[in-house]
Amino acid sequence: MHPFTQALRALCAAALVATAGTPLTAIAAYPDHPIRLIVPYAAGGGADTAARMIARKLAPLIGQTVVVENKAGGATQIGTAYVAAAAPDGYTLLMGTANLATNSVLYAKLPYDVQKNLVPVVWATDVPVYLLLPAASPIHTLDALKLAATQQQGLTFATAGTGSIPHLAGEQFAHQTGIALRHIPYKGSSEAATALVGGQVQLSFDNLAPVYPQVQAGRLRAVAIAAAARNPELPDVPTLTELGVPLVASSWWGVMAPAGTPQTAIALLNRQINAVLADPEVRRYFAGLGMRATGGTPEAFGRHITDETDKWRAVVRQAGVKIEE
Repeated sequence: MHPFTQALRALCAAALVATAGTPLTAIAAYPDHPIRLIVPYAAGGGADTAARMIARKLAPLIGQTVVVENKAGGATQIGTAYVAAAAPDGYTLLMGTANLATNSVLYAKLPYDVQKNLVPVVWATDVPVYLLLPAASPIHTLDALKLAATQQQGLTFATAGTGSIPHLAGEQFAHQTGIALRHIPYKGSSEAATALVGGQVQLSFDNLAPVYPQVQAGRLRAVAIAAAARNPELPDVPTLTELGVPLVASSWWGVMAPAGTPQTAIALLNRQINAVLADPEVRRYFAGLGMRATGGTPEAFGRHITDETDKWRAVVRQAGVKIEE
């Protein structure tokens, strides 16, 4: 046998021994085909909008298409369960929402376990809750709101649905201020905003993006933001903390993967999505929708989910929030 042929065979044999038992995902360069990013809401909402911006900017950084797919229903349970049961190969990801924290305290049974079936990749956005009033409302201060509640034996507040972060923020606001509030849930932010403009309820709690057109048109007034700092886009709107109510409440979104996804894939995705979130165009786009680009390590996102779960569990118990299953 020719010495070169003999050496080549020996080299191949050594390579086979070295890779024996190694998962194919570890051998193949990741990613080598398109990635799916599952959004557990219908198209057009805030989570979907953020996911599509991230997907568009991420694709050239990883050299593969990132396809956004909407799997709505069950208060995000359908889409979340789909990803939790997917192959842990880094090609099926979830645009996780604050429901990762709230569903586990609102529902007795879920088709997934956040801690066991999913792993965090990166926290993407923080979306503060606003206290909103009709623009024509004579109420302009917290004291005036308290007085109106006393005179009317309580006030009603609208949100986009029972168990949502704005709903829980409203319950916490009522507890902290002593204002008697009764929750009126609607099927989405659009219905809630319409009810508020029409005087069917006295106030509402919501994220900025879905109601911003009403604010810009002068039909709704943002009274306060439940955040640690004011929004530079609305610098005249004070924080609730400035008004004496230490309430911070945000919806949020972040990328998750099925448990067991290779750490190399998690690390690559985390690094590149962080780069997307640092892009000035992305940050400006998000800011214009009332979102703050966040980022950080998978570990930091995991701690955030745990902290939010504990926080809202206490509010749910105190307010006696019930979900009709």
